[in-house]
Amino acid sequence: MKNSKAQVDVISAILIVLIALGLTATAYTWGLPLIQKRQDTAVVERIASHFDQNNANSLPSRIEFVANNGGEQAFTLDANGVWLLNPCPAQELPSCSPKQNATEFNSIEFTFFSKVTDVSDKDAEGKPIGFISKTPGASCPPSAGILGKDKSSAVCVKSKQSQDGYEITYKIWFRELDETAGTRGFKIDLTKHEGSSYTSVGKTIRISRQSTNQVPAAGKTLIIPEIKILLE
Repeated sequence: MKNSKAQVDVISAILIVLIALGLTATAYTWGLPLIQKRQDTAVVERIASHFDQNNANSLPSRIEFVANNGGEQAFTLDANGVWLLNPCPAQELPSCSPKQNATEFNSIEFTFFSKVTDVSDKDAEGKPIGFISKTPGASCPPSAGILGKDKSSAVCVKSKQSQDGYEITYKIWFRELDETAGTRGFKIDLTKHEGSSYTSVGKTIRISRQSTNQVPAAGKTLIIPEIKILLE
């Protein structure tokens, strides 16, 4: 009788262990992807805030602040990804300006990988979508804006499916802003710092204003602050 009870206890213990292992495996199989998705969603939202023009600490806001007020600022994005700087070539200053479907000049972009995305990568017909403007009224690349109404920067984003996730790219173009009267304009020109490279996997960017030029262009005076970008 005692042996039968002992055998029942052993079998019960084995069953409990097997059930526990089964529950652990299920939790690992279903719970880990859910945790990963939540973590990636948080990263996507955090990076989006760093390119939000309504955020005073975002990259476009920092560059515009330095362009208007001078000095130097450091911008840090605590996420893994790749920076790409498309500066104005020296021989094209101060004519450098992005034109619709024509050039990548005067822009800076950041690409990162995520398991999730909040940006559509395909249209209703299943065709890939390019950059989508996050700046009201702006295209990607942008055309000229209105001085006193529009921002100098135009923020665009795109998502591309890659393996088991997405490559998400945020891109900031800087465009010319003109008065409606057509007598004055303003345009931020991005240039590469002498100690910088064109690409970087670092997390810090240094922004500084070198000079502000006034150039006659198309019957108006164009005010052009030259912003140097150092990718660390």
